[in-house]
Amino acid sequence: MLLRFFYALIGLCMALGVAGAIYAGLCYFFPEPLRKPQLAATGHIRPGALYVQEEREYLCGDVQVSLAGRVDGRAALLKRYPASAGWELEERGGTVMARQRIEDFCPEHRNYRHLGIHDGYLAVFEGPLGHNEKLLRVERSLPVAQLHPDLQLKLYRAMDFGRQDAETRAVLKTELEFSSEQAASAFLDNLDEGAGSGAWRPPREGAQ
Repeated sequence: MLLRFFYALIGLCMALGVAGAIYAGLCYFFPEPLRKPQLAATGHIRPGALYVQEEREYLCGDVQVSLAGRVDGRAALLKRYPASAGWELEERGGTVMARQRIEDFCPEHRNYRHLGIHDGYLAVFEGPLGHNEKLLRVERSLPVAQLHPDLQLKLYRAMDFGRQDAETRAVLKTELEFSSEQAASAFLDNLDEGAGSGAWRPPREGAQ
């Protein structure tokens, strides 16, 4: 009787040992998953001082990243970055990512101009090709139908820039995109002078 009890006790101890070894192995190879970042809108930004990194995304797709320093507490964070101004907040450890979508071009591309079409006339848009959100002016003296056929084709392609292949995009950028208002105006002046004869030449490399 005592011998059976002794063997049973040994079996129980061995079973507990095996179970403990399995648990330790699971904890080692499958640690507890990391917490997912919490959005400010959920109210789970942790209290206390937080470091903030700002990301501003512009119409042209450029993203400006900067460190904004430390903010003391969630209330101060939401006051500085209100959702009404388009800010989205996300916590990663002790750092908060503050993201804002700006409906404008970055400082560099704000000076850019490109040509396109509006109501059948040659038009000038702000920003680089592929962004026709900001129409600046329409050249009523330059109907597209009266321009050189090659220029007409390129203007239509410019209005559908996103669907062009890489080679076509490169050509359009060289000929219909300008880094300043002055460069665009100079091109239009030359184009207006030659409009009567139908003559048109693409701008020389470096003319912008």
